[in-house]
Amino acid sequence: MKAARILSVTIMLFTLALGSLATSACTSTADNSASSTNGGSGSGGGY
Repeated sequence: MKAARILSVTIMLFTLALGSLATSACTSTADNSASSTNGGSGSGGGY
């Protein structure tokens, strides 16, 4: 029973991390394309 709970928590954390990573990647891509459109290098994320 304890192993099942640990596994459940591990899967939940992995899913959250994956979602966060995907969101971060999408934001980074959007920033890069906006930066490129404005004549920037695109590698700095528009900062």
